[in-house]
Amino acid sequence: MLGFFDSIPGCRSLRLLTLSVTGLGLVLSARPALSQDPAAQEGSARILVIDDETGEPIPGAFIRIKGRSPDVLTDEKGRVTIPGIKQGRYTVDVGAIGYESRREAMLVQSATADLRYGLSFTGDKLPDVVVEARQEKLYPRYSDFHRRVKNGAGFYITWREIHAKGYSRLGDVLRGVRGVQVACRPSDCLILMSRSRSCPPAIWVDGRPSDFYGGNTPIGDIYGMEVYRGPSELPAEFTTNGMCGAIVLWTKNRSYR
Repeated sequence: MLGFFDSIPGCRSLRLLTLSVTGLGLVLSARPALSQDPAAQEGSARILVIDDETGEPIPGAFIRIKGRSPDVLTDEKGRVTIPGIKQGRYTVDVGAIGYESRREAMLVQSATADLRYGLSFTGDKLPDVVVEARQEKLYPRYSDFHRRVKNGAGFYITWREIHAKGYSRLGDVLRGVRGVQVACRPSDCLILMSRSRSCPPAIWVDGRPSDFYGGNTPIGDIYGMEVYRGPSELPAEFTTNGMCGAIVLWTKNRSYR
């Protein structure tokens, strides 16, 4: 059947031209435009892994980005650069021998992302000499605690013993201390000293009185603990609220977390 243009003399060529232009338009519209989406742009992530207490770099730490392989390792300065990462949000696992692994959300918003992760020290699978060398660097911060460990009459426990024995809550430690009673209820555990059962001991955290620690309190961040079962054991600095004994806690200072 002839179309409208075919019925008009001399217009057949106009019909062909119209169809040709229309077809060209279809071809052009089918070609994808260059993406301006920032998420499609590739950049790089520069990552620094450090000890969250000392701030020292951790060489040989692994970086594992979900959906991307293989793992990469930090250099002797605790650094690694990962190229070819599109802007967006990722799940990243960071870990190293002697440290707790850590899972975090990694956000890449620009062509080059500078990221820092602090890991918590455990000492696992490290030689004793390495663990002791690191602890010596922290001595100035906890010098009063270590002084009383050598000279005091109370009960003392360090982070290393807490970790080795698998203690997770304050009551776990105190159950093994002679002269301390831990009576647990559904909501919490009551701590009492055998010499002063009429009142609970005072709680000190980082040199200050505190009311926020009970038997069920997690102790993953504890560097050291002192337990004084009565006034006769108490050092002078803790006698203010210590008529029923005292529990003194020192928390890890994660300045570089």
